[in-house]
Amino acid sequence: MTLPVVFLVSLSSLAFEILLARIFSISQWNHLSFMVISIALFGFAASGTVLSILDSRKSGWVKQLATEKATTVLVLLYSCSTLTSFIILTKLPIDYFRLALESIQAFYLFLSYALLAIPFFLAGLVVLTAYVEQPESTGIIYFSNMTGSALGTILPSLLLPFIGEGKLVVTVAIVPLCYVTTAVYIKNKDNISSHFPVRNLIIPLISVCSILLAATLLFTPWGGAQLAVTPSPYKSLSQLQQFPYSTITESHSSITGKTETVSSPYIRYAPGLSLKFSGNLPVQKSIFRDGDEQLVLYGAEGNLRTFDFAKFTLPTIGYDIVPSPQSALLILREGGTSIPTALAADVPEITVIHESPIISLAIGKHYNLHTTSENPRIFLKQSQRKYDIIHLENWGTSLPGSTALSQEYLFTTEAFGEYLNHLSEKGVIIISRKLLLPPSDSIRLFSTALQVLWERGIKKPQHHLVLFRNWGIYTLLVSKNPIEDIEIQTVFAERLNFDIVYIRDMQPSLANRFNIFEFPHHYLAIEKLIQHYSENREKQFFDGYLLDTAPQNDDRPFPGRFIKWDRLDDLYLSLGSRPYSMLLSGEIVIAVVFLEALVVATLLLLLPKLLARRRKESVPLAQKFYFFSIGAGFMFVEIYFIKAYILIFSSPVFSFTFVLAGILLSSGIGGWWSQKMRKNAVIYSLTTLLLALLGIIIFIDQLLDYLLGLPELLRYLFALLILFPPGILMGVPFALGMRSLLTTPLQRAYAWAMNGCASVLTSIVAAGLALHFGIQSIMLCATAFYLLAALCSKGAGTNQIGRLP
Repeated sequence: MTLPVVFLVSLSSLAFEILLARIFSISQWNHLSFMVISIALFGFAASGTVLSILDSRKSGWVKQLATEKATTVLVLLYSCSTLTSFIILTKLPIDYFRLALESIQAFYLFLSYALLAIPFFLAGLVVLTAYVEQPESTGIIYFSNMTGSALGTILPSLLLPFIGEGKLVVTVAIVPLCYVTTAVYIKNKDNISSHFPVRNLIIPLISVCSILLAATLLFTPWGGAQLAVTPSPYKSLSQLQQFPYSTITESHSSITGKTETVSSPYIRYAPGLSLKFSGNLPVQKSIFRDGDEQLVLYGAEGNLRTFDFAKFTLPTIGYDIVPSPQSALLILREGGTSIPTALAADVPEITVIHESPIISLAIGKHYNLHTTSENPRIFLKQSQRKYDIIHLENWGTSLPGSTALSQEYLFTTEAFGEYLNHLSEKGVIIISRKLLLPPSDSIRLFSTALQVLWERGIKKPQHHLVLFRNWGIYTLLVSKNPIEDIEIQTVFAERLNFDIVYIRDMQPSLANRFNIFEFPHHYLAIEKLIQHYSENREKQFFDGYLLDTAPQNDDRPFPGRFIKWDRLDDLYLSLGSRPYSMLLSGEIVIAVVFLEALVVATLLLLLPKLLARRRKESVPLAQKFYFFSIGAGFMFVEIYFIKAYILIFSSPVFSFTFVLAGILLSSGIGGWWSQKMRKNAVIYSLTTLLLALLGIIIFIDQLLDYLLGLPELLRYLFALLILFPPGILMGVPFALGMRSLLTTPLQRAYAWAMNGCASVLTSIVAAGLALHFGIQSIMLCATAFYLLAALCSKGAGTNQIGRLP
């Protein structure tokens, strides 16, 4: 029963991990899901710590845990703890934004860590027991573990459109228990009689009751209410639902997000609208993804009227500058005002891109427009069409730093280059975003446009740029050719009471006239930036500026990342000396999580030595470093591909699922292959892996660029094929090392703990590396750790006791 149980528990725990990420994205915020799940995954490492302690105190523990009865109990506890922790978490009033104000929130976070760690601890104990008890079959067990995990990453993608997140958690939690209960019944049905001891029926009865409870949760209204996942009260959907007559008319769940359509008489969404507008806004309905990223559809479907209000919005200036625009490409992520703006400007040919197929279809149906759900970068890579207008609508966050961990490939230097390549001679790029103080996002996008134009040989790139703002929104225009006539812009600003941040030959008196700040912060920063660029001293500007506002490329695509650690004190003072504001930054979250994880990892690795009583068998240092290194290297490679593939898949969640499934499946094959290898294959497999990783470092940019130009099916196929060579080779060192470099249960249990701690720590470190040094730095670290593992493998092998299994 061992291999099927390992397979099913691995499947269930990985599916639960992915569903937790989805659930926290809906109910909380992405950086909170990252924080909770990272800590919870220490449950796997904790199983190695506990087994090491048990083995050091009393022999025979592993054999007891490997019995059929013990396995049944562990699986029962796993399923019950998964269900219990999930239900409690849905009722727990976690609110990260109140952490600095309410000390009870720290307790709620700790409780969520502890609850989530329990099922992962029990799952790890089931898998680890199989490794320790059957060392001669390590490769086969590793194959079962990894293939089960790979299927666990795929299942949510397949099933979420049909059942919600809560019900799917129940389903995957109960699958291992159903199998174990059925297997035990089939094996012992002939022995069940009147003289069968009653105590032996207790565990099967509890299992059956648990299965019946799961069925109740799945198929009754009461159960559905217990499993409901509600969004944070700070999300746009929650705020809209506070108003009467606001109802959700449609709801669709998928691995990339939960899409909900809401009708309400109180939707009044028109960012960048001038206060000079005195008319009525058209009827609106909103579409939300994960309770946020609001996209608004204007007018009644099939009965659209003239969108007069759109002529009073900031982005209209882009349509005024281009004489009689004939074509427009609208790239939407949220918002929706770009469509009425293009329609109000009477653009004959409009193409709309939204990455979500559901939302793209709804837009096309509502407005009767041509829409596509393609990744915008892929669409531009494969298209030869040129447009008079390219209008990007991605408003960004109003909380500086809260999206620091989010990758976005619409605002990199490579993306701006693509936009310029697809502009007609009179064409203009329009970008509207939320205005932040201190000036940050607007400075970065302005400097990105400057740099791209400068690199194209344009001597005065500032003459191609226009920047306007009101009290909370800014609009940046980037023109293919120099903008000669500034009268259009000055009249537009005067007529609608918008402030000019930059136009060519601008008079300082034009800044900060209508939406008045204490100082014209944005104007002063832009003027200083242009001066530094004109003197080839732009690096000096970015080094001296309070925030990191330098242009970003595809290797470092984090438009919400602004913090400079050496200027943290100055930033704290500029924010009014309020620690609350600092806690909202994803970079601060990473630092806090890493410190927490480091403390937990240290405890898990020290406890076996501190609590050992019966015997103090030491684990050789080379073995410790070997298993820590391959755990760190594996996780670094995994995260590298997840982040690199967001460029071609657009969705971080889909990239996570795709890469995880591909690497887990291929490494499982590597583990199975290792079963036939001898001890000296460890160093050969690591050497080959190092060569493969170096090849990826050298050629990955060309490979990704090639993938962007492929049709969808071939793109997925080739992306998977790229994962397989390193994936197969990464499966060999752990499985072969457990079989040939270790000889005792304590060594194998401690190696498991080392490997698990390394995986969690490096998953946090990798996020920080990508933010500060770029995604490529993650693969460099992976290579360094695998090199360390190769150096340690010889030393680890010399510490064997007895003959190899």
